[in-house]
Amino acid sequence: MHAISKRLGLALLIPGFVTATPMGDLLAKRDASTYKLDTDYSSIHSDIFPITYTYAPGYGDYTDFLDAYYDDEGWWGNAWLDVYDLTANETYLEAAITIYNDVVDGEGTPCGGIWWDKANTYVAAISNGLYAELSAGLANRVSSDEASTYLASAEAEWDWFFSSGLIDSDNIVYDGLGSDGCTPSTDIFTYNQGVILGAAAELYKATGNDTYLTQAAALADASTADGSPVTSSSGILTESCDTSQSCDTTSEMFKGAYIRGLRKLQLVDPETDWLNYITRNAQSLWNNDLDVESVDGNSECVVGSAWAGPFDASQANAITQGSALDALNSALAATT
Repeated sequence: MHAISKRLGLALLIPGFVTATPMGDLLAKRDASTYKLDTDYSSIHSDIFPITYTYAPGYGDYTDFLDAYYDDEGWWGNAWLDVYDLTANETYLEAAITIYNDVVDGEGTPCGGIWWDKANTYVAAISNGLYAELSAGLANRVSSDEASTYLASAEAEWDWFFSSGLIDSDNIVYDGLGSDGCTPSTDIFTYNQGVILGAAAELYKATGNDTYLTQAAALADASTADGSPVTSSSGILTESCDTSQSCDTTSEMFKGAYIRGLRKLQLVDPETDWLNYITRNAQSLWNNDLDVESVDGNSECVVGSAWAGPFDASQANAITQGSALDALNSALAATT
């Protein structure tokens, strides 16, 4: 699996990521989650980080990777922490801090937690999971005399997440809470199950408290179980739109976010079942959702949205390439 992961990861990276222009579709969508490259590729394509930092900081009246949605900002903040880990460049840490300082303004909903958007229309699980991960991540990376504020935010956000009604009795995370009455939405998406696992890993690193791992394990076990709302009976991570081949370019990135969160938890709290899940999904997209195309005399690998297959060219683009790369990188990290 290590060798397969590395080969396919490079094959996916080159056509699907690097040849996308810096101001192309990926940046227009501000899909920061796609920029979480593995260190194996940094020596080849390390310029993507300064290019992104320089040319994609905002649009309209927004700057500093901020916009009208707190989840967008959370993706960017956590992505810049990953880049900081890779480069040790303080510029990227400062970018994450600037984003955190804006996201904090999302607090004050009638349901607790933070708003999904600056129009205050919805309390989303994803914006809150990303906020918890970003806060704990900053606590792990700033100086010890600065860490307490970030850690307090992360701990409070985590406690709220588990008491808010976002998690059902089967340990599946709902999409959010309606601002009128704080009633949980019944919509279920893969990324809501995974991002909170990454937050748990960061909180555990910051505190050494096993409780975060125990709570996260219950969520991970629920989402990776065969036949769960986000996993097929054969154990393949599945978005509801995969089966109807109707995923849009937002939902096409959800599985990548999920598998990154599970990978992050696996690296601090290894479990054989999660390892098998990660490698099974990487192998499935290799066997069932991969198409090899000839472009200008060269072979290029293209992956679709449904990791269980079959490959559908209409559901294959730079976003699905990024999610596939997440799966391959996760298998690589978990098996080395």
